[in-house]
Amino acid sequence: MKPELLEHILDSKLFITTCVITLIMVLRGLLTLAIARSSWAKADKRRRISTVHNIGNLLLVVGVIAVWVSELRDFALSIAAFSVAIVLALKEVVQCLVGGLYQANMRSFSVGDWIKVGNQFGEVTDSDWLSTTLLEIDPHGLGNGYTGTTLYIPNNAFFTQPVKNLNFMRRYIEHTFSITREHSGINPFEAKKFIAERLKEHCDSFREVAERYCNLIENRMGVELSGPDAKVCITTNEVGHDVITVTVFCPREEATNIEQLVTEDLFNFWFEKNRQLAAKP
Repeated sequence: MKPELLEHILDSKLFITTCVITLIMVLRGLLTLAIARSSWAKADKRRRISTVHNIGNLLLVVGVIAVWVSELRDFALSIAAFSVAIVLALKEVVQCLVGGLYQANMRSFSVGDWIKVGNQFGEVTDSDWLSTTLLEIDPHGLGNGYTGTTLYIPNNAFFTQPVKNLNFMRRYIEHTFSITREHSGINPFEAKKFIAERLKEHCDSFREVAERYCNLIENRMGVELSGPDAKVCITTNEVGHDVITVTVFCPREEATNIEQLVTEDLFNFWFEKNRQLAAKP
């Protein structure tokens, strides 16, 4: 046999393992045979043979582990690295699953509700264990409020961002708009009084319903709204122009119409006042 081949066999861990197992088995067999041929009582023989077998099995395990300790260490490290990789890869999925369970338990919203997640607004169109689908809305927009954009929110966002249910704002909104006019010698506070009176006329048809709905929203959501009585505020901008800001609680579909009516009333008021000033000698 070539020296290189002999050296390779002697260095082989399989060969060493075979030798260790063979040696231990031979020793265990010899000890067992010696005990069996002794003059001890049968009970003592059985007890001592059992002890020899147990010690032999322990030595077999320790010997094999001692021979393969480096490979076992590498294998354990590989298993640990693989486990860490799996955990990292599935972390987002697990968070989404837990977020879905959390939302289902809290029942903060359901399909069809208007909600706010962080800075995103939308109507819930679908919700599963991993994500929630929203049809984006502009809560302060006019008409139906939809922007036409679909949002896909992972459920783990429910742990990191606040979730607000805006379902009560679907029918009525607190609509705010401003009208800017160049100062022309007319007292803007006369316009404020005029606009407030006109707003009462424009909102009279839904005032009672708006008042009940406003109270309902304030009680359910814990917020203070402007109420059914419209608010008119006079300010000026950086160039000194008069700015009339109107806040009105009205049906969403009426917001555009009310804004146009108030704008028309204000321009008619300004035009009439300017005509009166021009008519004076």
